[in-house]
Amino acid sequence: MDGNTLVIEFRENEFNIFSMLKKKKGKLDIEHLSKTASLSETAVVKALLTLSKLGFVKIEDKKETYIRLSEEGSTYANIGLPENRLIKTTYDLGGISEIDAAAEKAHIKKDMIPIVLGWIKRKNLATIESDRGKIILKVSNVPEEGKEEKLIKTLQKKGQVKIIELEEELLKTVTLLKKRNLVEEIQKTKREVILTDKGNEIPVNQIKMVEGVTALTTELITSGDWKKVKILEYDVTSSPPTLYPGKKHFFSEFIEEARELLLSLGFEEYDGPFIETEFWNFDVLFQAQDHPAREIHDSYMLKEPKFGTIENEDLLEKVKKTHENGWTTGSRGWKYDYSTEISSRLVLRTQTTAVSMRYLNEHKTPPIKMFCLSKVFRPDVLDAKHSMEFTQLEGIIGDRNITLRNLLGLLKTFAKALNLGEVKFRPGYFPFTEPSVESFVKHPKLGWVEFVGSGMFRPEVLMPLGIDFPVIAWGIGFDRLAMIRLGIDDIRELYTKKLDLLREKIY
Repeated sequence: MDGNTLVIEFRENEFNIFSMLKKKKGKLDIEHLSKTASLSETAVVKALLTLSKLGFVKIEDKKETYIRLSEEGSTYANIGLPENRLIKTTYDLGGISEIDAAAEKAHIKKDMIPIVLGWIKRKNLATIESDRGKIILKVSNVPEEGKEEKLIKTLQKKGQVKIIELEEELLKTVTLLKKRNLVEEIQKTKREVILTDKGNEIPVNQIKMVEGVTALTTELITSGDWKKVKILEYDVTSSPPTLYPGKKHFFSEFIEEARELLLSLGFEEYDGPFIETEFWNFDVLFQAQDHPAREIHDSYMLKEPKFGTIENEDLLEKVKKTHENGWTTGSRGWKYDYSTEISSRLVLRTQTTAVSMRYLNEHKTPPIKMFCLSKVFRPDVLDAKHSMEFTQLEGIIGDRNITLRNLLGLLKTFAKALNLGEVKFRPGYFPFTEPSVESFVKHPKLGWVEFVGSGMFRPEVLMPLGIDFPVIAWGIGFDRLAMIRLGIDDIRELYTKKLDLLREKIY
């Protein structure tokens, strides 16, 4: 270089990135630059901002569309599409079955059957006939894996796929899966760096790398080395990198808010086992042993061990007599032979009211105030509105002079404190409370939505437990309550692990 040649001084990162762009003929994306230069994207962007201000590079944003499985799609990737499950189940049943029986065995809800039959007919997977008002499904073979299943499995394996990379035939499948809400599109911005004409004109040998610092450390000052180093300019106008500080999951925050509210109202928190005997889950609640809710499609029943132990024989005897003839409660009971074998069967608890029963059995002196905010389990098909595992909020208050008015006042206070909006009540029915009340809140989009079932425990519930004072009780489907409060339309979002949603969601 002669003495008249202008030498451009770059810091190390700027020098290395500019050199890489020159070698690659002036076009690279930031992610590639970051990996190749072994730098964080923040450091790369910082260097590019300097090069951009000098007019050597320009940064262009390029949007790319990807597809990924929705929560429902992820479920079907594991258990199979519902039409395929129904076909396979019917085939295993001998190739012919009444639709309700096959659907129950395939774990397909009744309200889903028309939709599933529509897909079976559309795909020509089986013969659908009507016989005396019943729909009969005839299956001759189990079809091979189709395009939908293959794409779902591909997305399960890869996580996400760029739409532009898909074959044209698969694009129709993507459209179909989008209509079924099994896949979703996401937009990603790819930032590409391009050398400008000015940057292309500068030869690499005209660039000099200089060492310098942008911040004076204590060591540099005390040693006097600050006099020897080159202090580089710091651009205070450049935008800082986006930071995502750690925070609680928004559903966890809402759970904590409800818990703190109840504790501040003088309630004691209590919980019980997830695995319960039918005695505590149903019998103590004066729910008949032949009640439909005990069927296997409404309760998860344990195979091993199948039975548990009921240690309180005196309580068992009182509950038995109450079921059979009303005991001393003033009721006539259910008029059947009570089975201690059924009462000892083990289930995953279907309601946190079982926790209230255990609490009342141990706390017989008023006043009492207890709540349980915990999990319950019921067989269901996972979709936007249903789940096999959900959170329930149970509460009871017992005292000598407590009445239904106290219950209504409490529910209004609770709804107001959680900013749920207007509340209204109407009479309801529950097997273990009388009178019973259903409560509704007004959702800005959905209108009036039920948020709590409540009432006063019946004598058939309280007297066997040795409780001689009135007890009000309420149970809330807490997941539904959270959806109302948080403005969520899909129950699965309450448990999401998607970072983009967690970063955006502000509770």
